[in-house]
Amino acid sequence: MIEVHEQIEVPAAPGAVWEVLSNPHVVVECVEGAALGERQEDGSYDASLVVKFGPAKVSFKAKVAVDYDAAAMTGSVSAKGKDGIGGTRVQSLMKFSVVERLEPPGTAVPITAAVEISGKLATLIEGGANLVVKRMVDDFSQKLAARCAAGAPAEIRDK
Repeated sequence: MIEVHEQIEVPAAPGAVWEVLSNPHVVVECVEGAALGERQEDGSYDASLVVKFGPAKVSFKAKVAVDYDAAAMTGSVSAKGKDGIGGTRVQSLMKFSVVERLEPPGTAVPITAAVEISGKLATLIEGGANLVVKRMVDDFSQKLAARCAAGAPAEIRDK
């Protein structure tokens, strides 16, 4: 089991951050190697993700379900899938919230996730997971901040 506890700091108003995070099509644009497919009848999405673990690249196909609480500005994303070869399975549940930050002005996005991996590549993935997660969160944070900056008020954007 891989546990993730991260916090993303975004120099934009909470409403602007929520607008991005509550739209899976926009979020996937902020995730390197991710693609979102068609929405299914049950509301879930077909998705894919290519993750680099050192010299190895692992491609996953997954079914992703999102759940949002707009009033509380919280959400969850659950995914279940397998790699392209079929020997590695992954299941994850991620929760996030959008919280106003006063100093410096902007938004904090605490993220928690639990990821279970089984199969052929589990040892490789779990061994490099902390570095990969950190790299992916840093990359996502930069893309999210850039995406939100266009809609942020000048007093927050220019800080």
